[in-house]
Amino acid sequence: MIALILAGGSGTRFWPLSTEQLPKQYLTIFEDKCMLKLTYERLLHFLDKDKIFIVTSYEQVPLIYDYLPEINTSQIIAEPCAMNTGACIAYSIAHFLWNYPRNEKVLIVPSDHYISDNNKFKEYVLLAESISNLGNLITFGIQPKYPATGYGYIEKGDKHSDFSFHVKQFKEKPYKSLAETFFKSGNYLWNSGIFCFSIFDIINAFDFYNKEIFEKAVEISCIKDHKIKRERYKTLEKISIDVAIFEKSKNVIVIPVDFEWSDVGNWFALSELMQKDDSNNYFRGKSFSLDAFGNSVFSDKFAALIGVEDIILVETDKEILVVRKDMAEFVKYVYMSYGSSK
Repeated sequence: MIALILAGGSGTRFWPLSTEQLPKQYLTIFEDKCMLKLTYERLLHFLDKDKIFIVTSYEQVPLIYDYLPEINTSQIIAEPCAMNTGACIAYSIAHFLWNYPRNEKVLIVPSDHYISDNNKFKEYVLLAESISNLGNLITFGIQPKYPATGYGYIEKGDKHSDFSFHVKQFKEKPYKSLAETFFKSGNYLWNSGIFCFSIFDIINAFDFYNKEIFEKAVEISCIKDHKIKRERYKTLEKISIDVAIFEKSKNVIVIPVDFEWSDVGNWFALSELMQKDDSNNYFRGKSFSLDAFGNSVFSDKFAALIGVEDIILVETDKEILVVRKDMAEFVKYVYMSYGSSK
């Protein structure tokens, strides 16, 4: 088995900490290591170093060397420009064709997710590897803790084994009332964005459902001139691997997992992972609160909260963000306007 870490994201919903120069996967949010480093070390629990690859944008390659100096050049796949996970994975698989047999299993993992138990993660990966031997495309599903509107969902179909289900359908991020319906039914899982398949099976899936992307990706991977490569790569369809392949395929299996997981996709998701006080408040620094509940303050300065509920405050040297928890998804619009103009 080899692993591919997807590390090209921009982290727009994590402003003001995440910037174009330093996206979310390079932030030190947990422990004393960036999220990319934690993901890499999680994979080292069951894979040799030379079996771990990272795909990132051409512009972010220097950051990979800064934060993972132990990585070799041959383990970095530089995507010409960001074109979503469909093109990204097709382009990466095209690189693997030169060095790995078609029956090699590939584990796809995002670079910026939180997983609580590395040993459990390893167990589920080995289970996914064994199931993928039967020609299936595997994904991990997370048991929902609340009716989230920020995650895609997977509806379970018929039982495949004691540990897995056929996928009935994928659902895009729902509005609130639909998310509540999914949550109450007990038959839906959060889409983790973690996949496992053989090179042979994913090529077959591309050939059947989205042939053009893979054929072009193989051609582009052979081009030496970066400018030409970039221009050609921009012509690929900008589509996720979920939409390009997994939502269409009839042989997708979901494994429900029971380790604590978060995509840490916005400030609300991060606040849910923090240890709270008796009033469900989180303070990174010293604090005072009075009649304040369910708030999270990411600031090293002394913070006083009085009579407020469910807000998130984030402070950097230059910016301050104050947002209601249920509006955390909209922070990306600040990044898109102010963040990109700095």
